[in-house]
Amino acid sequence: MNTSSVFGIVGSEQITETLTVGFQLENSFASDSGAFDDPDRLFDKESRLYVTGTLGTLSFGRMGALNAGEGTYDLFMATGDAMDGGYSDYIGAGYWLDRGIYDNTITYQSPEFAGLTLYAQYSNGLDGDDSVSSRDKDRYAAVGLGYTAGNLSMALVVDTVMKNRSFDTVYVKDVDDATSVSFGINYDFGFMKPFFGIQYGQHEDTFAGADFSDYAVDFGDFDGYSVAVGSAFPIWGGELQVSAYYSNGDGDVYAAEMPENNVGIGVDLKRYGVGVLHSYELSKRTSLYAGAGYSHQEADVKSVQYEEELDAFQVIAGLVHNF
Repeated sequence: MNTSSVFGIVGSEQITETLTVGFQLENSFASDSGAFDDPDRLFDKESRLYVTGTLGTLSFGRMGALNAGEGTYDLFMATGDAMDGGYSDYIGAGYWLDRGIYDNTITYQSPEFAGLTLYAQYSNGLDGDDSVSSRDKDRYAAVGLGYTAGNLSMALVVDTVMKNRSFDTVYVKDVDDATSVSFGINYDFGFMKPFFGIQYGQHEDTFAGADFSDYAVDFGDFDGYSVAVGSAFPIWGGELQVSAYYSNGDGDVYAAEMPENNVGIGVDLKRYGVGVLHSYELSKRTSLYAGAGYSHQEADVKSVQYEEELDAFQVIAGLVHNF
């Protein structure tokens, strides 16, 4: 839960003094059973080929989005979240626009200039399902800007999910493209490293990890924001991370088989929570960790005048070894 169990292969070759070609292949698995997380895919975490030169780095393959919270191009979460994407379901910053890892992706990272690094990313089909026609695949595009000056780090990401969906039913809503803006900042004081992050999104499918499976929906259309504060402390033989967040959004959920006069199920959502995790370093490669979190979620389903509240508590502990 502290991190995914992953094995991988990496390699690189220096072609000239200024040109290097390399690859990175990573596969996640369940350490308690040895089963692959995705039984239908090899190298489900990251599978990229890259070339690095004086003009920057260009990568091709499967990799995390700029605000995915994992992978080589983890820009926003690493900068604006003390827990860098969180641990398990209820221990983390609770950001609602954690895009994930995408197939068919091209990413460009510029050289650093005066503390600034530019990123550009595009995915020509997120899900990798070859049974879906090209015109029906969602696509992703993002631009990001990272800045470092001494102990100060900042990141800004603007992205969009271009939705291309069709349903063989009576009713089809025009699906709007999702757009979001994410900003994160942190400063390392030595004895503590505070983090702040904020996101705003429009026409998003989900909100703050909300599960709409009980409503038999196909997609959502939400507008809202998330704010998180936290800090990391080098203490007690390791690092203590604390985080608190608040998310607020509203919108509609849709089912492809809704009757023609149905305009969607309106839902207002709020979610807030706190989390804490400590990692104790046994060695440079091995650590023990323990954490706890609390989350409160409120859902107001307007059309049926139904309100639902969920309080969740979670405690985790484990061992991490890197080799």
